[in-house]
Amino acid sequence: MSAKRLLIRRCAPLLTAAALPLIAAAAAPPPIVGPTINIGEMGVATAEPLVPVPPTTPCVVQLYTADSPTGTFDDYSAHPFTYTPPAACPGPWNKVVFKADYNVTAGRQFDRTASVWIGGVNIYFGTTQEPRAIESPSWHVERDVTDLSNALTASAPGNAVLYNIYDSTYNGSITGSAELDFYPATADYPAPKVPDQVFSLGSDPAGNTVSIYTDQTPMTATLTLPTNVERAYLDVIPEAQSGDEFWYSCGPDSIASITGCGGTGFREAEISIDGQSVGFVPISPWIYTGGIDPYLWRPVPGVQTLNFEPFRVDLTPFAAMLSNGQPHTFSISVTTGDPTFQNNSQRFDTAATLLLFDDAGSSQITGGMLGAVSDTGVHPVSTLSNNGDVYDMNVTARHNFNARGYVNTSHGRVTTAVAESASFGNHDITTNSSTTYEQSINLASNVVSTSTTIDSSGTSNRSRNWSFPLALDYKFVSNPDGSAYQTTTADQRHDVHDNASPAGKPRYFNSLDYHDQTADTLQFDSSGNLTGTRGQKATQSYLYKDSYARCYSRTVNAAAGAVTAVTDGANCP
Repeated sequence: MSAKRLLIRRCAPLLTAAALPLIAAAAAPPPIVGPTINIGEMGVATAEPLVPVPPTTPCVVQLYTADSPTGTFDDYSAHPFTYTPPAACPGPWNKVVFKADYNVTAGRQFDRTASVWIGGVNIYFGTTQEPRAIESPSWHVERDVTDLSNALTASAPGNAVLYNIYDSTYNGSITGSAELDFYPATADYPAPKVPDQVFSLGSDPAGNTVSIYTDQTPMTATLTLPTNVERAYLDVIPEAQSGDEFWYSCGPDSIASITGCGGTGFREAEISIDGQSVGFVPISPWIYTGGIDPYLWRPVPGVQTLNFEPFRVDLTPFAAMLSNGQPHTFSISVTTGDPTFQNNSQRFDTAATLLLFDDAGSSQITGGMLGAVSDTGVHPVSTLSNNGDVYDMNVTARHNFNARGYVNTSHGRVTTAVAESASFGNHDITTNSSTTYEQSINLASNVVSTSTTIDSSGTSNRSRNWSFPLALDYKFVSNPDGSAYQTTTADQRHDVHDNASPAGKPRYFNSLDYHDQTADTLQFDSSGNLTGTRGQKATQSYLYKDSYARCYSRTVNAAAGAVTAVTDGANCP
């Protein structure tokens, strides 16, 4: 059995910091805290904080419970529920938080994709922790969904989606409960300005992901929007699936039989409206808890593995077009770095949410573009060379997008300029010999997004610097006696730096450094049976700071599948 075939067999394919606030908070927000983590924990332990909430009592809406049919995920179907808003807390709300608790029984089970939807709108998206024969992991996830408040004011159908194969072989049963916590607005904690309209680009009225087949079938939705749209944003989560689960390890099609997938190690999501390019989304190199070596992620999963973060694109320069009363077709596609790519079930399951701010004083917005849209397009440059059994692959890409538009509103003309700039590089050295298979991957992905708004109050600026690098080395060696070992090291880092300078108001900033390092070696006998592991260790750190003098710092260390240390506050003043 070749090393690469072993990798594919062992890594069975799957079938936050929130985005920069659209309006800075009116008062200093509450402190940030993390959940309790016990030394010796073997189930799940992440350095991520809980969503900060005001010191008030929320109204809790239970969406479903773990002991209900909706919350028992032992089949391959979406589980419907009915959402009803909280009668005792009619809004407006200071904050709305989604909370869910999941469990997988001890046994054998792959990582699975989990998502929750209300009225077609995505509320949560992530993956699950794999269990062990002697360990039944439980974990908690939270997501700030305050921006979705106006999608939660009326009763609506919902879906809890967690497709799972449950039988005598894959005997890990997955259950989960979920709720929404509504924190009423008060004088000290007022309601923030949130989008007036929320639309899903999916077609399911209750909600589900849409599959985008790489370099082929895009995600599309045709919508007729309100005629008074002043600002518009699109949140996108593209989750790598099937043959693209390890897209960052793919080679050009000419050596896809060696790397296991084609299209090169580059992916990017392109967004258009009526065929006009309006922006792009980088693809996060998430690694799920069965990825490469499941022991790597026990009990510390990779960056964002259990709770994906959407990437937000500012569509405001196109607000006048969106307000013209005509239907508009939104499209999201995923492209590769190889024009000869032949798709072999490589896809991304995607959630996309359109957020609109209306001008309440107008029934009809007018306006237009100021100059032509500037889009360099995505033009990856891929090189491949080989020296015997060693293949040297490199793919780079730069993409710049600029648009400037204006709207005539009830409070005067508003002009918005948006710019996106992306740089990408992935250097992969792959060795494929009779005794050794090794991939050494160094991926760098960075996007800088800026928005400048000019209105009667002056000039406002917002910017975000986003990066998600990955360094991964996978090595499988066959010994002369037929035994083998597999050594893997992975280093993931998600860095985000936000700045906002509203006209006439104090500057706001925050920064996030989310870092995960892990290593493990698997040992196999001559029949390919796993005989043990050695050297398993992981370190995950999360550091957040902002202009409200808030600082959250946590580092979690693990070895041999259990938490060995939790350090709080070390990187805070």
